[in-house]
Amino acid sequence: MASKRYTLVFYAALVVALIATFGVYRVLEATKASSRVATAPVVVAAAEVQEGRMITREMVTVAMWPVPTIPAGAYSSVDSVVNRVARINVFKGEPLVPGRLAPEGTSAGLEVKITPGKRAYSIRVNDVTGIAGMIMPNSRVDILVTLNSAGELKQKMAKIFMSNMRVLAIGAQVQRGADGRPINSHVATLEFTPDEVEKIAVAANGGTLSLALRGYGDPDSITTNGATPGDVVTMLRDAPEYKAPPPLRVTRRSAPAPRRGPEVVNAAPAPVVVAPPPPPKPDTARVQIFRGSKQEVKKFEKDSNGTDTTRTP
Repeated sequence: MASKRYTLVFYAALVVALIATFGVYRVLEATKASSRVATAPVVVAAAEVQEGRMITREMVTVAMWPVPTIPAGAYSSVDSVVNRVARINVFKGEPLVPGRLAPEGTSAGLEVKITPGKRAYSIRVNDVTGIAGMIMPNSRVDILVTLNSAGELKQKMAKIFMSNMRVLAIGAQVQRGADGRPINSHVATLEFTPDEVEKIAVAANGGTLSLALRGYGDPDSITTNGATPGDVVTMLRDAPEYKAPPPLRVTRRSAPAPRRGPEVVNAAPAPVVVAPPPPPKPDTARVQIFRGSKQEVKKFEKDSNGTDTTRTP
C-alpha cells in the first residue's frame, strides 16, 4: 500500500515538473519574440551608382533591413530597378527609392538630370567667364550680364540678375572627374525655369554673360544694384589716401667699454747706446815672386792711416 502511495507521489511530481518546464519555455520564447526586430528585404547599391548611369544587376543587392528604418517606397526586388537610370548619385549601401531613379523608359542622358518643371539652356563661356575651367557639373553659379544701360547715357552696366543656378553640364560632360581636373569647354549648360530661359536668351543676345562660382555653404540668393563705370570712378575717388609708413628707427648699440685693469705706470725709457762702427779692414795685396826654383809671397797692406806696409809671411 505504501509503495503505491510513493509511486503516485512520484508521478504527480513528474507531471508538475513537466508543466513548469513548459511554462518557462513559453515565457522565454515570448520574451525573445518581443525583443526581436522585424526585418524585410530592401534593394541597396552594391557599388556607387553615378548620376545618369543605367543600373545593372551587378550594381545592386538585397539586404535585410529593420522594418521601422526602411524608407518609404523602397524596392524589395532587384528586377524592379534593373535598367532604370539614376537621377542622382547613389552611394554604396544606400537603398534605392523612386526619388533617386528616373521614370521607367528614360534613357541615360542629360534629360535625367533636369528637375521636373525646369529646362536646360546652354550659354557660351570662355576661359575668363568660365573661371578657367574650374566650374564643374552640379556646381552652383551666379550669372552676370554686362550690357548698355537704358537712358540717354549709353554706358556699360554689369549686374547679377540670376543667382544660385545649377550647372548641368560643361561641354559634353555631365559628370565631374574624380581627379578634379578643370574642364575646358566653351559651352555651359544650366538649369532654368521657363521664365528664366526667356530672360537669359535676351541677355545672351544683347550683352555679355559671365559666371561667378558659389561655394557649397552659400545657398542663398542675393540682390544687387548693379555697377556702372561711374560707380567704379567714384569708388576710386573715395578710396582712402595712401600714407607711407614712417621709417623704422634703427637703434645702434654702442660697444661695451673695455674693462680697466690695474693702472701701470710706465718707467722712463733707458738711454739708447749706439756702438761705434768697426774699423774698416785694411786693403791687402799678394805678390808671388819666383826666383829660380824658389817661390816667395809678399803682401802689401794699408793701415787705417793709409800707410803702405809690407809683410812677408
